[in-house]
Amino acid sequence: MACPTSLLPAAAPFLAGPCHRAPQLSPSARPFQPSSRVVLVQWAPPPRCWFKINFDGSVYHDGSGRASIGGAIRDSAGRVVLAFAEPTEHSTVGIVEARAMIRGLRLALGLGLRRVVVEGDDLVLVQLLRGEETQTRIPVAMQEELHGLLRCFASCDVRHVYREGNAVAHTLCRQAYHCPGVWVGIVPSAVLEKAEDDRRGVLHEREVVRRPA
Repeated sequence: MACPTSLLPAAAPFLAGPCHRAPQLSPSARPFQPSSRVVLVQWAPPPRCWFKINFDGSVYHDGSGRASIGGAIRDSAGRVVLAFAEPTEHSTVGIVEARAMIRGLRLALGLGLRRVVVEGDDLVLVQLLRGEETQTRIPVAMQEELHGLLRCFASCDVRHVYREGNAVAHTLCRQAYHCPGVWVGIVPSAVLEKAEDDRRGVLHEREVVRRPA
């Protein structure tokens, strides 16, 4: 069955429950001043009975040849079901991001999950898979593999999130360089605080560039 990429609303609202207390601003953020150049970013949990896969890729261009993938699968209460952090072959950012998404989808299928939100900060990849753009940074074979994996789920939704809302996956990418692994049912200590911030609905500021009128 084809996988609908617009089944869920574009932005998830706050949901009632213990993991959705009043939003808090990240301690690292400046005092918020209303401005068209600042947006507040927050990780949002999936609906009940769904799971969310956050993924990210990291590529160093310092001659070290380092690259890694990382991600986390969480339930509607914000609990980490599975996390992964693994080194990968050095390549372009677009290809490494796609590898991270493929890894997350395969792990989700291995857990028997049927309804997933897939979220990353690679806007080009997300728009490609949603059918909103034809521009691509990945080979056709990799694109076909991703579409094939998405069709394996009963329901799915592919979404973009700013990096500030993808902190757990981003941190796992860094962890892959010194402590790689796959963790099921536990939260790696490196991301424990960030996962808890997400669960509590902490807000993060992001500077956005205003386009000239």
